[in-house]
Amino acid sequence: MIAPPPVLHSADPNAPIKIAARDVSVFYGAKQALFDVSMDIADKTVTALIGPSGCGKSTFLRTMNRMNDTIAGARVAGRIEIDGQDVNARSVDPVLLRARVGMVFQKPNPFPKTIYENVAYGPRIHGLADGKAELDGIVEASLKRAGLWDEVADRLHSAGTGLSGGQQQRLVIARAIAVEPEVILMDEPCSALDPIATAKIEELIDELRERYCIVIVTHSMAQAARVSQRTAFFHLGRLIEMGDTEDIFTNPRERRTLDYITGRFG
Repeated sequence: MIAPPPVLHSADPNAPIKIAARDVSVFYGAKQALFDVSMDIADKTVTALIGPSGCGKSTFLRTMNRMNDTIAGARVAGRIEIDGQDVNARSVDPVLLRARVGMVFQKPNPFPKTIYENVAYGPRIHGLADGKAELDGIVEASLKRAGLWDEVADRLHSAGTGLSGGQQQRLVIARAIAVEPEVILMDEPCSALDPIATAKIEELIDELRERYCIVIVTHSMAQAARVSQRTAFFHLGRLIEMGDTEDIFTNPRERRTLDYITGRFG
């Protein structure tokens, strides 16, 4: 049996709820991928979604900014609210929703543009800057928050795709936070990175949680223990258990959770 990894951070019991999911089910055509998932996700907290491959973690993550809308035949039932507003309401513009709820994917995906233009793209199309000087300030502030400014300040007009994998992922995070989102979703953001780049991204996640609600999908038990304050365990499309990360890893209520985190199945 594998010993659970040590948990580094405690959850804030007074953190306000940012996202409320109630009885969320997802269908891809006739196949049901998610079954009646309900959970509350706190603001300024990192919530980790864990579970074996194909258990519904990423499917649930994508419901929060309607990325499933882009998949033919996908249908979402139930209700997901951000600050009390139903994200699936007809009045909600998915483009504006995705500015509020940023997404960082498994593989870094910078635009085929310069470093500067990658970060400036969102603020420009959303009209967040009055003139070049303000846009310059947003780009610099976003790169600094993403821990990348010192490494790229002298080559802002070089291609973003020319950066290393870890730098590209931090560039993508800078691009996401440049539009001042409220929530950042991360779908296995470190799985394609080496241990040094992974450590930098995890340190960045810990810093960003002071400003944002962060939800991360990870296959790494150690990563969930290092970066999150709350953890949700999924299995076969169902939410099995959710609680403070320390409780999930040291004293889970469900046998299936214990079996997963101790390596009995995966």
